[in-house]
Amino acid sequence: MKHNKLNCLLFVLILFLLSLIIFTCTKTTSRLINFKNRQIDLKPYVEGFPYQGFRPFYDAGKMYYYKVGDKTQLMEISFADSAINLTDGKIISEIDFAKRNVWGIRYRKSDEKLYWSGDEVNDEVLNLYKFDPETDALQKLTDVPYIFGWRWNPEETKIAYVARLGTKEKRLSELRILDLETGEEKKIILDNSQMRFYWGSPSWQPDGEGVVISAVANADRNLANLVYIPFKDTPQNAIILTDPKKPRQFIGALEKWLNKDEFVFISDESGYTNIYKYNIRTNKLTPITLYKEDVKDAELLEINGEKLLLAIIHRPVENEILLINPFSGEVLNRKIVNKNIGILDDKDNKMLVYINSAVSPFQIDEVLVDKQKFNFTKKISLSENLKEKFIQSTVERVEYLTFDIDVTTGEKRKLHAFLYVPKNPLPKEEQMVMIMSFYGGGNYFSNQTQILCEAGIYIFSPAPRGSDGFGREFAALNDKDLGGNEIVDIIYAAKYISDRLGIPPERIGCYGGSHGGYATMRLLTFPGEINGNKAQFDWGFGISNAGFSDIIRFYEECNIPDWVTLEAGDPKTEADKLRDRSPITHADKLMGKLLLIHGENDNRVPVIESRTMAAKLDSLGKPVAYVEFKGQGHGVKGLDNTVRRYRVWFDFLDTVGK
Repeated sequence: MKHNKLNCLLFVLILFLLSLIIFTCTKTTSRLINFKNRQIDLKPYVEGFPYQGFRPFYDAGKMYYYKVGDKTQLMEISFADSAINLTDGKIISEIDFAKRNVWGIRYRKSDEKLYWSGDEVNDEVLNLYKFDPETDALQKLTDVPYIFGWRWNPEETKIAYVARLGTKEKRLSELRILDLETGEEKKIILDNSQMRFYWGSPSWQPDGEGVVISAVANADRNLANLVYIPFKDTPQNAIILTDPKKPRQFIGALEKWLNKDEFVFISDESGYTNIYKYNIRTNKLTPITLYKEDVKDAELLEINGEKLLLAIIHRPVENEILLINPFSGEVLNRKIVNKNIGILDDKDNKMLVYINSAVSPFQIDEVLVDKQKFNFTKKISLSENLKEKFIQSTVERVEYLTFDIDVTTGEKRKLHAFLYVPKNPLPKEEQMVMIMSFYGGGNYFSNQTQILCEAGIYIFSPAPRGSDGFGREFAALNDKDLGGNEIVDIIYAAKYISDRLGIPPERIGCYGGSHGGYATMRLLTFPGEINGNKAQFDWGFGISNAGFSDIIRFYEECNIPDWVTLEAGDPKTEADKLRDRSPITHADKLMGKLLLIHGENDNRVPVIESRTMAAKLDSLGKPVAYVEFKGQGHGVKGLDNTVRRYRVWFDFLDTVGK
């Protein structure tokens, strides 16, 4: 009898263990999501091409990239004359890079090591690190709260970097020089409230006598400037090179100089992002281009001993590549490409470029450049089977009317957008639209968009005022107006797409991250009028990722307070306005259902912004769901976290209309 009981208990234990194993395996390997009587298989999207973060270096003859699996691992692969097969790469680190941020990997030829700016726990406490691909050894080189940008000198023996110290009004930034041979660090110059350093990497003078760096006048990011720091002065002086009273939102010097006195920079001071050169000896500034559209990227190439400028013009549905003589401004060669192109690395007359578009997934090409043509050779791309699986929609570029008059035309303002139409929409009575609440309208490929389209959901991606790519004046239309007319633009987008597709508001939602997360909450709690403009839409739902709900608290606790003052206003003098435009102030007006997602370690938008909004809505009896990701920062990274996020999304979306 005892043996029978023991056997029975043993059998039950075995069944329990088998069930646990099956449950665990299913939990970790199943990629199927059920949504409104259909199944979406995430596996092709999250595992079919598990690579990202490509950093090729001609000097190394290698490319570094991440493979996302149980861990996000750093890989290395050598270049080949033929196409590169990423599966042949080797793992060079045991670090799980889903648990930290790594920005701007660079290769140092003299020691064959990698250097980057990054953190250790996804909290954006940014420092410089040196990594040995041969031994997996990682060395922390600096110890500061935040690094804006860095570059080494032409000999690669020293690093100039800008460290941000302190917070809020006490914040100061300091230019420092790190000697890579001795490890010694020298403090060069502190900024001040009249001219503050900010994002942008120092550009070294070829003879090492000084650097050019970006700064803003009076802490106003509309007054971006370039300053020159000569090392021969003791103490060092910051010589302002550009007109500090001239409006600019973006300015930055290229790494390579034309000669020892003359450098090239990109600035939007003309109203659009163009290319200029500056001679520090003669103090002469000369435009190289003056286009009425934005140059988004530029590099100095040296072809057969001649320095030439490679520039890429950004348009909503295409890019144009230009080869320019930087001394005369003459365009020597040009080519229009109906995709987005980003420069990854260059050497002599060769470039490695990243290519994609709203309808074309990832690809890396090598481009041979001369004065007659640009010759593209495909190096890495997706298989045709995977492309077919990834593309679950057709894409249409549209323009829709918003509420105000465009002063340049004297007519109603038109806004650019992309409409993604699912190949297999939901039944008419269940059809849904999801509208990007900010950072939309970009001509880039998104797995997230295609997954939502495979679920049968229409995606509308508009570019409201404040978006990049349409000139400085358009980008500045929402300065000091966060939560204002940009929100009305999205409401008009919702009305447009509801009428066009015949889908009622209760099945139309908005979604976004960071600024877009704020905009999502603002849209669902919008009181109906702003700046004298009345607008209303009865949203069915919204998804906010890493959004902020209280603008003043966000300013007090985030690591980008200068962004808040530019976009929203000064909390010291405009507190009433900022409180009124905070979603938490109008939480009682919530329309539809709201899903909030946030990373526990987020320092850019602290997690309290979602926690308190969720608590407030819950206390009011409003339909809110909140999901927090442990160990994550201002975004969700890693395979398991990505799959979990999609499960959370679709569990929430499955409740829409019920």
